[in-house]
Parts: sequence; structure tokens; C-alpha cells
Amino acid sequence: MTKFKDLARISVAALAVAAFGGAAQAQLSKAVRTAESATRAGAAAQARIDKIDDEVGDVVREYRAALQEKETVALNVEQQKIFLKSQQNEIDSLKNQIDRVGDIQSQLLPMMLRMIGALEDFVSHDVPFQMEERKARIVKLKELAADPNQSPAELYRQIINAYQIELSYGNQTTAYSENVMVNGEPHKVDFLRVGRVVLVYTDSNGDMHIWNKAKGAYEDLPSKFKLDVQSATRIAHEQKAPEVFPAPLPGATRVQ
Repeated sequence: MTKFKDLARISVAALAVAAFGGAAQAQLSKAVRTAESATRAGAAAQARIDKIDDEVGDVVREYRAALQEKETVALNVEQQKIFLKSQQNEIDSLKNQIDRVGDIQSQLLPMMLRMIGALEDFVSHDVPFQMEERKARIVKLKELAADPNQSPAELYRQIINAYQIELSYGNQTTAYSENVMVNGEPHKVDFLRVGRVVLVYTDSNGDMHIWNKAKGAYEDLPSKFKLDVQSATRIAHEQKAPEVFPAPLPGATRVQ
């Protein structure tokens, strides 16, 4: 009987241990599941944090890029302001010039007419070489000045060109044929011109005549200058190499 009671106690104890062990196992399993859930939740939270961190990084980079772009735009704006200011100054200058065009045009034609008159006066008092050509050039200038359809710029260009041609005569040695009036009759003669210093012509008889500016007329040139004139004429015709040559002067003075 006593053994039976002890066996019963052992059985009850075993059952109690078994019951307690089952409850602990269940609680442990629940704890493990909770831990696993918490781990997954933590991983998910970390993923969200990483995502947010990436997004924040992108925002920061975009913000910095926006600041850089703002600085670039601001610099471009300042440069454009400087450019526009320069353009405005140029526009103002052009407007002022346009406003003065009327005054300039009103003064330009009288000035050019005076230039033509001065050139005509110079030619009439100059050594009388190639006078037909030179006078015809002045007549053309007068016709251009009288033409209402002629632009002032073109007229001015033609006047300057005429002045340059007259200037070039002083540096030339030329030989040509032209008519001269002898006793009221035109005669074809051969001319030699050395700048504006010497103007000599040889008539059909071989006689030489030199222009005396002081007298305003031709005078006879002694025959002793004939070889000098012929040599200079050959140089003018490019039949002889250029060289220093004796040149007669009015008054039959011979210079080297």
C-alpha cells in the first residue's frame, strides 16, 4: 500500500513536470517567434532608415547642385548686365551720331565744294602738264557734286582720289606726246616731265623748250642739254635703267 502511494506521488510529480515543461516550451517558442519578428521588424526598420538616408543624401546633393547652379546663374546674370550696359552705351553713342548726321551733311557738301575749288585753283597755277586730263577730272568732280542722286561718300572718295593723283605727279618722271599752242595753232610735241620741277618739250624741228614758271611761259632750251633730255626720256619710257641724270632748269642752268 505504501509503495502504491509512492508510485502515485511519482506519477503526479512526473505529470506536473511534464505539464510545466510543456508550458515552458510553449513560452520559449513564443519568445523565439517574438524575437524573430522583432529581428525582421528591425531589419525592415534599418532598410527604411537606409532608404531614408539615401534619400536624404540625394536631397543634400540636389541642394548643393542647386546652390552651384544658382551661383552660376547669378554670375551669368551679372555678365549679361555688363554686356547689356555696354550695348546700351553703344546704342546711345549711335543715337548721338545719328542726331549729328543732319549737321554733318549740311556742312559736308560746302566743304567738298571748297576742296574741288582749291584743287581747280592749284591745277590752274601749276606746271601746265597733261592739262586736258587734269581739267577733265575736275569737271567730273563738279558734275558729281551737282548730281542730287550722288552719295556724299562717293563724291568724297572721288575728291580724295583726285588729290592723290595730283600728289603722285610730284614723284614721277614721264615722257608723253601732247598738243601745245604755238602762235595760236596746236602742234604735237614730245614732252619730258620730271616731277613738278622740269617740263620740257621737243618740237618737230628738234628744238627744245622749257617751262619757266616764274614767267608763266616756255623759253628756248640750249641744245647742250639735248643728250640729258634724251637720256631722261629713255628712262621715262623704261628703255634705260633708272639712274641719276643731269636735269635742265628754267634759265638754262645745268644741275647734277
